[in-house]
Amino acid sequence: MHSSGKIEDRVFGQPEKMPAPQLATRESREFDLLGVTVEGAEAAYAQQGRVALPPLVFLHGWGSSHKWWRYQLAAFSPRYRCIAPDWVGFGLSEKPKRDYSLEAMAAWLGKFLDALNLPKVTLVGHSMGGTIGLLFALACPDRVEKLAVVNPLIAGPTAFSGKTKFSMLPGVRLLLYGLARVGPIRRWVAKDFSYAAALDDELAKDVTRGSCRSTFDTLAELKRIDLRPRLAGLKVPTLAVGTDQDRIVAPGQHALVPARKQVQIAEAGHVPMVERPAEFNAILDGFLREA
Repeated sequence: MHSSGKIEDRVFGQPEKMPAPQLATRESREFDLLGVTVEGAEAAYAQQGRVALPPLVFLHGWGSSHKWWRYQLAAFSPRYRCIAPDWVGFGLSEKPKRDYSLEAMAAWLGKFLDALNLPKVTLVGHSMGGTIGLLFALACPDRVEKLAVVNPLIAGPTAFSGKTKFSMLPGVRLLLYGLARVGPIRRWVAKDFSYAAALDDELAKDVTRGSCRSTFDTLAELKRIDLRPRLAGLKVPTLAVGTDQDRIVAPGQHALVPARKQVQIAEAGHVPMVERPAEFNAILDGFLREA
């Protein structure tokens, strides 16, 4: 008998409950890049982890792609089937002339999950992906195990920085869209995404991979939306992550989410999963491990 009440392995003397293994913080190069047809258009998605594992779906933000989750694919694929789609109209997915309202994008997400035969998943959404994730969780709470949102846009009319609002002006946005294919202009457009370190050019190129319609229709939608009146109906266990140096979205938007847990990462910009992957992964891992 052990008077301490602590259960140990009788052979090896190890505690019955082992500490959680340390998460990887390297970039993933092992994911598979796959495709599936959703609403008549080809959708690209990255996948890493055994198919039999619980599904963990990462939703990128505006002007991004599955590549922005490369540190998370490596970290969480030992325990989850990690899936990171490119939204229709962005990244490597097709860019049809279609409805790019956020509600339509949330409906597209449901059909993407249907195409992969995933009735219920955990969602992790960044920026626009977080906003769409919230819309999906509000509409289909039975399909969402847990939800994590990172710098989501909640109150669109007051969410954007002054520079971002300037970039949305009709003449300016068309000029920037055309010039952003030139390396120095592209880097100037992309530099506000990060604070701790500049984005590498592979990620910066994603800003220009959307079509003109998808790029600006979703941006106008994000400026319009106000989720505050609807969030009282959020029934899914939620984590809301913000940063204090976001130069795209006004800091504090995450605090508008009635989340089980709210966390702010210091000295990080709009993309903490890229800028501070070890800290971000630890926060997400803690939330995923909660009962």
